[in-house]
Amino acid sequence: MAPDPAVPQRDELLDERAVAEALSGRLLPEPVEAVHREYAKYRVGESLRVVYRIEAGGRDHHVAARSFDAVAGAGAYRRAMASAVPAPPLRPVLHVPELDAVFWAFPNDRRISTLPLLAGRSGTLDRLVGRPHVTPRLVAYCAERSASAECAGEDGRVVAYAKVHAGAGADRERRGLEAARAADGGCLRVPRVVGASALDCALAVEAAEGRRLDTLEPAELPDALRRLGAALATLHGRAPLPDVRFERLDVERLAKAVGVIARARPDAGPAAAELLARLLATRADAAGPPVALHGDANLRNALLDGDRLTLIDFEDASAGPAAADLGQVVARLRGMGIADEAMAAALVDGYASVRPAPSEAALRWHTAASLLARTALPAVSRVREPLLANLRTLLEAA
Repeated sequence: MAPDPAVPQRDELLDERAVAEALSGRLLPEPVEAVHREYAKYRVGESLRVVYRIEAGGRDHHVAARSFDAVAGAGAYRRAMASAVPAPPLRPVLHVPELDAVFWAFPNDRRISTLPLLAGRSGTLDRLVGRPHVTPRLVAYCAERSASAECAGEDGRVVAYAKVHAGAGADRERRGLEAARAADGGCLRVPRVVGASALDCALAVEAAEGRRLDTLEPAELPDALRRLGAALATLHGRAPLPDVRFERLDVERLAKAVGVIARARPDAGPAAAELLARLLATRADAAGPPVALHGDANLRNALLDGDRLTLIDFEDASAGPAAADLGQVVARLRGMGIADEAMAAALVDGYASVRPAPSEAALRWHTAASLLARTALPAVSRVREPLLANLRTLLEAA
């Protein structure tokens, strides 16, 4: 990516070895054995935040970092220390001036004040899950946004997943899940919300059986995509319309994506601009009657268990044209390098087995728009190297 004067430490914070050297002997007494970057959120011209999994002393630790300028970093460190909770054996918060960055050791976070709920056993977590003596294990952490933990009972079996959000995200996800439950049955399964806490900005969802579609062998994908298409059609046809409009592919969002891509990767800017022009010229193709969208349909959010497919993570549930969900799936397949006409056809065939599929023009428009705003843009904002390496080619294909 092009240099960013507003975030000059970007590449060092993304360099796992540089971070290991900076933290050794400072964040915890023993040397850092390895650092693995698990999440990044890069705002071009503004900031970068990163979550690392750190190996030290035979254990794994999660640490979040955020870039600042020299003055703001010192102030952020003082504010963080005022509300920090212990995170032994790590220091709860660390300021690294040479990187102009502040590091938060889990369960500390710059914005998620209730993250300690996922740090260990507690009566509060038991009440949320509705089971005694559950043990949490962090499985996903997006700094300053949300975190999820699997919750195991005393026999070691995972019984639920607990999730905390910054702000009102937990309530939004709860409402999305509860509305989608109206479509549960037949080829679609939607997990049940087993607990929610407005005070803790948290919810707990029953554990679902099955294999994530992004872990399947290529030979298994066509049948799985047919089942995913049928599950999405069931959701679209049965669930009540959410009170939130789907906005991810609005013209303003598409234009912003082009601007970000052009700044971070000038070589890909012309292709992004040409794609936007074509999308604007064919906007009429995008229209369609609103349905209850999943909002983030992709292979990671679908679990296959025999004949049934479970959809998870409904925090982006919204009302919009059916082609938005289908186009997002095809765009993600393109980004993974496994999309071809047969794969897309399997998805649409599965959908059409339940309800009429969107037009080919609508599906093409939403696939191309999703490639721009929901694949190419996250390649930059989430620093996804395989996509960055092929960004211009991806946009030209879109």
